Amino acid sequence: METIYRVSSRIECEITSIFGGIAGNCHSHGALYQFLRPRVAARSFAICDDTYSVISSVLGHRDGCGLVAGTGSSLFVRAGSKGCIHIGGWGYLIDTGGSGYDLGRDAIYMALRSVDGRGRKTVLNHLLEKELGCRVEDAISGIYAGGRPYIASLAHNVFEGRRMGDSVCGEIFDRGVQHLSELVETASQYYSGEYPVVLGGGLFSAYPEYVEALQRQVPAQARLLTTNMPVVYGAAVEALWSAGYPASEAFQRQFLLDYQNCEA
Repeated sequence: METIYRVSSRIECEITSIFGGIAGNCHSHGALYQFLRPRVAARSFAICDDTYSVISSVLGHRDGCGLVAGTGSSLFVRAGSKGCIHIGGWGYLIDTGGSGYDLGRDAIYMALRSVDGRGRKTVLNHLLEKELGCRVEDAISGIYAGGRPYIASLAHNVFEGRRMGDSVCGEIFDRGVQHLSELVETASQYYSGEYPVVLGGGLFSAYPEYVEALQRQVPAQARLLTTNMPVVYGAAVEALWSAGYPASEAFQRQFLLDYQNCEA
């Protein structure tokens, strides 16, 4: 809310359209929209899950899927009159397959299994101890205190261990890919032929091997698309569409220029 006020205070003309792509909004049952709408002076105002912005950042306002694998994971389908359909990603206590949290948690779990004798030896113990600054079994209180984002930040150890040939890391990696491919395969029922799947989230951008492994498992008609476009551009595309304007190439160039200036 403070961000909206801060930005709108710099604008001297009427605000025509605002679109917000916010993670987890699909679980809010419209509560955020109901709170914000009376407080926002814009003719068009909409809030959707951030995956909607992922789709539009590449496809514009066209049908397709957005698959996110960052701290969490989920897939959204946009298919004509069917609207926006949510597949997977039902919160980190229930459904996080293939996400950074999922991989990080499994890394900790398998390292602890190695410690207490239930599991095989794995390089994860060495990698995690190096990062945590102590033995994994001595870091439990800090891990719980750090919570979901902290656990997700440990996911990179799985990729590093896999590159070193560790079989435990390979199994964690493969499970993650299987979870994500299931989301993509489930989406196929909403399309009669080829369908695009825009990939978003830190795991896909940081680890191309995750994308490559996923491509080998998804249905042949699923066309995976990676992008360097900022997700917020997709929200701008949706705001334009709601106001009745196309997202032209000139608009895209100007948006990216302004975005880069804001980051500088």
